[in-house]
Amino acid sequence: MKKALLLVSAASLLLLQACGGGGGDDAGTSGGGNTNTSTPGGNGGDTGTNPGGNSGGGTGTGGTGQGSVSASFQPGSASRYILVYPGGQSMGPLTDSNSQQADNGAMITLSDNQLTGSYTVQDIAGDANFAIGRWVKGSVVRNGGATDTLTGTNGRAYHYLAYQGVSAFPDNALHCGGGDFTTPTYMDGGSKAATVGTSMTGTADIAFSNGKGALSGSLTVKANGETASVAFPKSLSSPSSMGSTGMGTSGSSASVQLADTGDGAYALAIQLTALMPSGARYIGVGRLTCTSN
Repeated sequence: MKKALLLVSAASLLLLQACGGGGGDDAGTSGGGNTNTSTPGGNGGDTGTNPGGNSGGGTGTGGTGQGSVSASFQPGSASRYILVYPGGQSMGPLTDSNSQQADNGAMITLSDNQLTGSYTVQDIAGDANFAIGRWVKGSVVRNGGATDTLTGTNGRAYHYLAYQGVSAFPDNALHCGGGDFTTPTYMDGGSKAATVGTSMTGTADIAFSNGKGALSGSLTVKANGETASVAFPKSLSSPSSMGSTGMGTSGSSASVQLADTGDGAYALAIQLTALMPSGARYIGVGRLTCTSN
């Protein structure tokens, strides 16, 4: 497998802090680089089991991974990534020169974010058109400088999704369900002890007209004996835009963008923060596979 490193940044991209609750809007994501934010956060993660390694001159000293990919991710002109962690996020274009995938299928470089040292990655899945996983152990270097240590024992985690964007919306309406998600992990809030979550599932319907997408649906997030529903934004303003809802408050939030899965098929790329009844918030990423209605 291949991948190298190149900083790509643009402050004009959507800034998804792990916060939410409330209405919806779109933020353009075409052209531009990545955005990063950072504030103190919470917990998420555990240990991996399957041996793996680095390729392409990797930054890690070796690592383990849980899960597998059917093929290495192949960055193209419309490829993008999302990286969500306690208190912040990074997102932007992804290319051969600013990404790296280890032999175990884990993405360990996403723009200027690197997983280094002896690392563990879980929830690994993917093929040539997407890659998903959760960094739970190792040293994370953000912005080419700030270092964050993941111990693999306190549940703290980074969630990533790499995917292929689309140049145009399809003519047919889409129904989306199933797919791949990281296990949600604790970010902050609430009175219960921090823990790794249980699951994320969801469905969505998208109708296209006049160059826009009308979106309906929601996600169900389960963690620590609690369940939360996270609504999707109501619209996608353009193929290169990421629709968002709930940003700017301390509740639930979701951001989505249509993704190309090859052979005329699509998926819905998702980043979310789920507010549980106890007040705890959990983060994660995922993708719903979509079929034409």
